[in-house]
Amino acid sequence: MDNKQIIRLNNDYTNAKLKEKNKDLPPKRRHLGLILIFAMVLFSLLSMSLVHAYQNLQKQLKLEQVAIKTNDQLTQETTAKSQEIQKMKDPDFLAKYARTQGYSESNEKNL
Repeated sequence: MDNKQIIRLNNDYTNAKLKEKNKDLPPKRRHLGLILIFAMVLFSLLSMSLVHAYQNLQKQLKLEQVAIKTNDQLTQETTAKSQEIQKMKDPDFLAKYARTQGYSESNEKNL
């Protein structure tokens, strides 16, 4: 017999053996390609979402640093203004300040 020629016998024994052989074969994965493409698209979308969230986090951190600097400046300005208000409540300081601005009481002489 030649290797190129295959003779099949159509009897019960060979048919049973062919069925048994076919049962041992793994099932064909017809939709595996589509499932893999879907998984790749899903993971790429999730990755893009993760990158976008990270960039948003970096922007928020920069904004937080700017807000902290602004808050410090405003705190310093508030402290300075409250000190000026306390000074303005003192009558002696108020009289000295008025004199430096050119105001004087009616009985005072400008030098």
